[in-house]
Amino acid sequence: MIKIDRVNKYFGDNHVLKDVSLNVQQGEVVVIIGPSGSGKSTLLRCINYLEQIQEGQIEIEGRPIGLISKNGKLIEMPQSEINEMRAQVGMVFQGFNLFPHCNVEENILMAPVTLNRVNKQEATELAHELLQKVGLLDKVKAYPDNLSGGQKQRVAIARALAMKPKVMLFDEPTSALDPELVGEVLAVMKNLAEEGMTMVVVTHEMSFAREVANRVLVMDDGRLIEEGPPEKIFSHPDNPRTRTFLSKVLHCE
Repeated sequence: MIKIDRVNKYFGDNHVLKDVSLNVQQGEVVVIIGPSGSGKSTLLRCINYLEQIQEGQIEIEGRPIGLISKNGKLIEMPQSEINEMRAQVGMVFQGFNLFPHCNVEENILMAPVTLNRVNKQEATELAHELLQKVGLLDKVKAYPDNLSGGQKQRVAIARALAMKPKVMLFDEPTSALDPELVGEVLAVMKNLAEEGMTMVVVTHEMSFAREVANRVLVMDDGRLIEEGPPEKIFSHPDNPRTRTFLSKVLHCE
């Protein structure tokens, strides 16, 4: 579903991603952990081309996104093709990013109606189905200012799902929430995983990684330093940096 091949990303002189390679299979849940500043969120943003890479290639279902090779050089694909590819990759951020002047239903309808040109009645029915899925059908006419952080994030997940993506990316979706609201968002994500959604999740919620992930990847200083099933990573990590990181975060839990 996702192929990342020797990707490098720079912000000026700062080498943020260093020869990162990764494959994600259809229906797989991959959780990326690691210390702050290790490149986790940047990697997610590169997958759907919110950030441009300088070297390497990223493919979704065998199709490159963003940069394509032509005459031995990497060039940017047309914006219309980028938009088409990006529509297949839903993304949920830590900051919700809901439109405050639109109610819940309008937030969810906007992208499928304007970008996918879905019939409004059909899109409205889908919006209600998705709100039922995330447990917020009773908030269909509410505005973001009247929602809790957990409710906003669940609306953001429903909005991403409204585009019927093939892949969902989650960038620390619970980090901005009060602790008592984290569980309601993780429950929705667990249900998506059980339904077979392909997911790449950056998170500090180690219990979620243990319970839901097919594979856990560890990043440090822009590199993927270790990967494996949760039981291996959390019980018997090979890399000393992984052991140091986990000893700190698990101690805090």
